[in-house]
Amino acid sequence: MSYPYPPTGPGEQPPGGQSGGWGAPPPGGYDPSGPGWQHQETMAGGVPMGPPSMQPPGMQPPQMQGPMGPMGPMGQPPMGPPPKKGNGGIVIAAIAGAVLLIGGVLGGAYYAASSGGDGKTKTGTSPAAVGTPGTGGGQPAPGQPGSANGQYKPSYYNATKSWSLWDKLNASSTDSQPMTVTEVFSDAEAKAQTNNIEHITMQLQGSGRLDTDCGSAVWGAGLKTALQGYGCTQAIRAAYVSSDQRWVGQVVIFNLRDVNAANSLIGDMDPQTGNKGFFLPVSGPAPVSGFGKGNTGASGGAYGHFVVIGWAGGADGTASSADTIAPASLVERAAKTFLFTRNVRS
Repeated sequence: MSYPYPPTGPGEQPPGGQSGGWGAPPPGGYDPSGPGWQHQETMAGGVPMGPPSMQPPGMQPPQMQGPMGPMGPMGQPPMGPPPKKGNGGIVIAAIAGAVLLIGGVLGGAYYAASSGGDGKTKTGTSPAAVGTPGTGGGQPAPGQPGSANGQYKPSYYNATKSWSLWDKLNASSTDSQPMTVTEVFSDAEAKAQTNNIEHITMQLQGSGRLDTDCGSAVWGAGLKTALQGYGCTQAIRAAYVSSDQRWVGQVVIFNLRDVNAANSLIGDMDPQTGNKGFFLPVSGPAPVSGFGKGNTGASGGAYGHFVVIGWAGGADGTASSADTIAPASLVERAAKTFLFTRNVRS
């Protein structure tokens, strides 16, 4: 009779695993040192198996094949605990996340500045739009594209106050170099700007026009008076046309006394809240000659002591106010390119 399941230790009685118990013990009893037991202490190849295991007489444990050769009756030796993971990966991930966050913030700030979406409240803590016709929230609304005296104004207008990026240009006393049309329009980005989403490219027409009498570049007695009070010394204007001839744009740049004057002027030019007048578009061959008919939109802002306003409409006069936002923003972006150079130089 064999004893496949010996007791757990010398002198202990096995639990009843078979009918009638486990039967009589082998010669020498259950003592592992007796003649009825054999010791299995190593695997094939001499790998230690731990404490001796006991087998009844006449019973050989099955030999199982493992990746390291034949295994003992207990299978492969138990594996040790998995190596502890250090915190190096966590540290690296945290550093990478911080780099991405900082890069995103800086990239977002530059994009906002270059695309016209900059500005700040009087406290300088967050961007603030100035003057948005319609129901508010910066959304365009239908409007009448002409004034009572026949001078055109935009049916959509959005402008932003100057913010901290442009603080070096806050006063004309420290940025006293007069503008020139060469400075403003010589850069390739001033000559053409593209919106890849809307598939619009606005291109400069001619070389631009500079006036030292700012009042001659606008209509409206209130706006003329305001410009004089703000110490305006120069106004530069130019026309843009899209590469597919669907859009016509106009732009103006005012050189004022300081940032406070610039922030005030963009409010004065708001057709809804200021309504003191607007700038006069420059003339040119078709389609520039037809500018102002139908809905038009304007996008601009104060940049230190400068104000830049881009203004655009459909060449055929049928565009909606919402559709004019993209070309107007492109024209403004093109005209303010020179300010980045000035800002770095100051």
